[in-house]
Amino acid sequence: MVGQEGVRCSGKKIVGPTKEAPLLESSSGRLDSGEARLRELGYKQELRREWGPIASFSGSLGFMAFTTGITGTFSIAYEDGGPATAVWGWISVALCNIFVALSMAEIVSSYPISGGPYFWCLELTNNDPKYFIIGWITGWLNVLGQFATTAFAGFFLAQHLAAMWLLSNGHAFSPEEILLAYAIVLVAGACVSSVPTRWAKYHALFSAAFLLAGGTMLILALPLVAPSHQSARTVFLDFQIADVAANGLPNVAYMFLIGTIMPQGTFIGFELPAQFVEETKRADRDAAGLMTGDANGYLVGQIFSDVFKARYGSNIGDASAHGDMAVRVFAGVCFLAIPLVTTFNSTTLSLSSNARMLWSFARDRGVPMHGVWSALNVHTGTPVNAVWAMAALAFLLGLPMLYSLSVFNALVSISSIGLYVSYGIPILVRVLNRRNFRPGPFQLGAWHLPINLAAVSWVVISSTAFILPTVYPVSYDNLNWTCVTVGAVIIGVLVAWFVPRFGARHWYHGKSHTLECRPEASSDGDLSSSRRGRRGFRSAPKLTLMELIEDWKIKETEGAAIAVRGGPANAEQLPASRSRPPSLELSRFRQPEVVWTTESPTAVPGVPSRTTKSGVSSRPAAAGKPPVRPN
Repeated sequence: MVGQEGVRCSGKKIVGPTKEAPLLESSSGRLDSGEARLRELGYKQELRREWGPIASFSGSLGFMAFTTGITGTFSIAYEDGGPATAVWGWISVALCNIFVALSMAEIVSSYPISGGPYFWCLELTNNDPKYFIIGWITGWLNVLGQFATTAFAGFFLAQHLAAMWLLSNGHAFSPEEILLAYAIVLVAGACVSSVPTRWAKYHALFSAAFLLAGGTMLILALPLVAPSHQSARTVFLDFQIADVAANGLPNVAYMFLIGTIMPQGTFIGFELPAQFVEETKRADRDAAGLMTGDANGYLVGQIFSDVFKARYGSNIGDASAHGDMAVRVFAGVCFLAIPLVTTFNSTTLSLSSNARMLWSFARDRGVPMHGVWSALNVHTGTPVNAVWAMAALAFLLGLPMLYSLSVFNALVSISSIGLYVSYGIPILVRVLNRRNFRPGPFQLGAWHLPINLAAVSWVVISSTAFILPTVYPVSYDNLNWTCVTVGAVIIGVLVAWFVPRFGARHWYHGKSHTLECRPEASSDGDLSSSRRGRRGFRSAPKLTLMELIEDWKIKETEGAAIAVRGGPANAEQLPASRSRPPSLELSRFRQPEVVWTTESPTAVPGVPSRTTKSGVSSRPAAAGKPPVRPN
C-alpha cells in the first residue's frame, strides 16, 4: 500500500503525490505501489499485474539460458585464447554486468514502466523537447537489438534442430530447410508469447525450473560419461598465446577482449523484468530482480562452463557435428533435448519482452502505425499484435541466411551492441542529470556515481569488442561486418529523425499520457496552470477568432452607449477591466460562457446585457444599486 498519499491530476499531467488529494481507486480495490507510481507518471494500468518477484527472476534467468550461450558460442573464446579466456572472460563479464544491472535496477525502481531505457531517458530529461532525440535513438536501438536477439536465438534453435536431424538419420539441412525450421521456431514462439499474462508467468517459472534442473543434470552427467578429464591447470591457466601470432593480433589483451564476446552475448536477459514491470506486483520495490537473475545465471553458468571445459579442454573445437559442437558433447538426442527446450524458452521469452517494448514505444507514438502495435488483445489482455510484428521482423532479418551466414551474423550482431548502448545511454543521462532524479525504493545511495560510471565504462568496452577485427591483416574475406551494420543502423535512425516534413522530429513528442483526470482547481479558484499536452511542455487554452470579434463588438457597443448617456464621466462606473485594450483583457484561461438576455433591471436602453452562467451580470449596476442576481 502507499499509505494515505494520493496523486493529483491537472489536465493530463500527473503532478505527483499529495496528502490533500484522495488516492485514485484501483480496479481491484487496493492500489499496488507500482501501479500508484505508474499513475504518477501519467499512465493508466492496462496490463494485468499477475507477476511476482519470483516470476520476474525466473523470466530473466530463462531468457539468459546459459546453456544456449555456452554451447552456441564457446568456440569463440577457444579460438581467442583457449580455456583460460573462457573461464576468466566469463568471470570478468559477469562482474562488470552486475554494475550495469544495479544501475538499471535503481532507475526502474523510480520509473516502473514498460519500455525501459527510452522512457527513462525522457523522464531523466524532464520530457524536454530539446532532448526527445535521445529517447528516440535509445528506443530504436533497443527495438532493433530486441528482435535481433530473437533472430539469433531462433537461428541457433534451427541449427540445433538440424544437428539433431543429422544425428538421427544422417540428412544435413539445406539453407532452405534451415530457413523453414527457423520460421517454424518463430511461429511456435509467437504462439506461446500470445498467451495471457498469467500463463506467461507460468511459462517463465517453468523456463527457470527446467534450466536449473537440466543444467544441474548436465553438470552431474558430463563427468560420469567422459572417458578422460582435463587438469585444473588446463581449465584455469591454459592461455594459448600462440593464437595472437596465428591471427595477427596486436597483443594478448586484444585477444582476451575479443574472447569476452562469448559470455557477453549470454548476459542480455536482465532487461526482461524492466519490460514486464507493468505486469509485476510491487514492481518499484522488487526491481532488484534485475540483478538477481544476472548473479544467479553467472553462478550456474560458470559451473556448467567449467565442467564443459574439464571434459574437452583445448580440443573442444573438434566436438562438432555439422558445425554444432553440442552434438558430440552430449552424444545423444536425450541430452540434446535439454538445450533444445531451454533455447526455445529463451526465444519465446525474448519475443514476449520484444512485444512489451514495442507496445510501450507505440503507446508513446514512437513507431509508425502506433495504433496497431499499442492495441491489447481483448481476450488475452496482452500486446498480441506487437508479438507477431516482432516475430515477422525477426524472420525478415533471417532471410540473408539463404545466401550468406556471414551477412546474417553481421545483422544479428546488432543485438548485443544495440541493447547495451540503449542500457548505457539512460545510465549516462542519470549521471549527468542526477539532480533531477528522484530515487525509488531501491537506491544505491552514495555508491550510485561509481557504480554508474563503471557501468557506462563497461558498455563502451564491451561494445568496442564486438566491432574489432578478429584477424589481421583485414581483408574482404575476414572483415568484421558488425561495425558496418551498427553504423548503418545509427545513420538510419538519425535520418529518420531529421528528414524534412516527415521526420520523427515533426511527430514524435515524447511521453503521451494515457491517464485521464479531471482538471483540479488551484487555491485561487482558477484552473491549475500546469497542464501539459502531448508535447510535454506547458500550454494554455486560447480564445478563438470568433470570440475575439464578439468581444470587440461588445466593447464598441458599450462605448457608444456610454457616449450617448453623457460621455466619459459615466465611464468611470465601468470596471477597470472594461477600459483595458482587448489584448490585456484576454487571459490565458477561457472566458466564462456568456448567456445573452434581452433586458435587465440595470440595462442601458438599446444596449444588450450579458450574464455569465454563474448568474452575475457583466454589466455594471446603476449608481446606488447592487447587481441583480436572477432567481
